[in-house]
Amino acid sequence: MTELLPDTDRAAPDDDLDDRDGLALLSGPGLRPAVMADFRKHIGSVLTGVFAGVLFDEVAMLPIAASVDHTGRFRENFTDRALRSGFSLQAILADPAQRRRHAQWLIDQHRSVRGTGVGEYDGVRYSALDPELWLWIIASTVHALMAAYPTVSGNALRPAEREAAYQYLRYLFADMELPSRRGRLPDTVAAFTAYYDHTVTTKLTGNGFLRHQFATLTRLPLPNLLLPRWLRPVLTPPWLAVRPLAGRVVQVCSAKTMHPDVLAMIGFELKARHDWEFALYSRALRLAWRMLPDRLLLEPIHYNRVRLDALRARRDDSPRSRARHQRAVRRLGRQNARLAAFYERYGLDTFAVPERRAAGCPFG
Repeated sequence: MTELLPDTDRAAPDDDLDDRDGLALLSGPGLRPAVMADFRKHIGSVLTGVFAGVLFDEVAMLPIAASVDHTGRFRENFTDRALRSGFSLQAILADPAQRRRHAQWLIDQHRSVRGTGVGEYDGVRYSALDPELWLWIIASTVHALMAAYPTVSGNALRPAEREAAYQYLRYLFADMELPSRRGRLPDTVAAFTAYYDHTVTTKLTGNGFLRHQFATLTRLPLPNLLLPRWLRPVLTPPWLAVRPLAGRVVQVCSAKTMHPDVLAMIGFELKARHDWEFALYSRALRLAWRMLPDRLLLEPIHYNRVRLDALRARRDDSPRSRARHQRAVRRLGRQNARLAAFYERYGLDTFAVPERRAAGCPFG
């Protein structure tokens, strides 16, 4: 896997970083600064994992379902594979150069993902770099992030804010788009909504992989990725006790947030009791969002980036202030370099069944 982060000790602060890294898209007439800053933090929040089921719209597209089924990406340990995917995609929260390198790496790694499905998907041909399939994966993530934000934060985005939020996400994903026009996100949030709705109604279909994986969210295996062998038997009993509730929260929050036609394909029937369940889970999420510190709420690389933005906003032109800012850039850069090395080690380095690796964690 290519290196995610450059040598940040040699990187100088950039006075135009707001414009270069798209933050200017989140400011302007009709946009509430606090809400836009909140949304920007949301895209790197660990609470988005509660809505992981919304991303199942990806495998409602049959060629994608055939691909993940045939290549065995989730066969060994679904939880571990989800963690690897999350680690691999953290580069979208990094700086522009890092995003470009990682996006190219992802594209290169997917060139060999092509073939014909088996079993239920016998005869279904797939190619990961088919622009239609590739774009749908990106669009699914964009949709999930925007759909989850009101529930997590309690803030309803105004029309201008929805446009700004979409344009910021579009900016972040730009390097992952394919050169073909068919591989690019629509220009406006209205066009994106129309594209998403049209795809759901004309391109997606229920299938066994989709229904099975959503149903088993309450029976996820213990994640082994970072756990030494001796600790796994110790953690298995509490994991077995906790996972039904954790999976239930993901199922209900995802089902109440996803497109209703996708929900019908998944086969999870919403009943009256789910309304009060969702209200309870939503209240808990909003309380966590407001009360917990960013250190606990945000993915670590994103947390450091948000801290750097705050430090840059408070910096003045005095030599002392600039020197303090430079030291912070170097310190947080070193932390992000260690985090990037961790993600590089444990993120997706293959798109087949992952090989077993020794555990280890840079967080202490």
